[in-house]
Amino acid sequence: MNWKSWDWKRWGWPLVLVLSTLAVSLAAFLNWQSPLRPLITLWFMAVCPGMALLRVFGLRLPVAGWPLAIAFSLALDTAVGIALLYSGRWSWQTGLIILVAITMLCTITEIFRKQSEGPQPVIVVTRVPARPRKPRTAAKPE
Repeated sequence: MNWKSWDWKRWGWPLVLVLSTLAVSLAAFLNWQSPLRPLITLWFMAVCPGMALLRVFGLRLPVAGWPLAIAFSLALDTAVGIALLYSGRWSWQTGLIILVAITMLCTITEIFRKQSEGPQPVIVVTRVPARPRKPRTAAKPE
């Protein structure tokens, strides 16, 4: 395979998301005793579900994407945990399975959607003027 001609922009994030999901699943469910296990789990829980959702929604912001991915991931982690707690079915294994399923479904959706559609639109963020405009003053009656 020629790595120079491989489309990294298209397959880079899906590959990272699938490998991260596989790594956290193996580390957690095989009871892998390693100092890397907390780092792998933190990476997955803090970035992967949110990044998968952002990419499905078509948000590809180079700088603002990272904080949004982290915020979406933490919101998903919290929502899954609260739903499991209120339903009386709390276990970390179930929560991790749900987050892995969300990440994989979003990644697979992104891969197949890209094959069936044309190029995805990129959101352009415009610059805000450095100083606000002065309000117009009304003409003074004489």
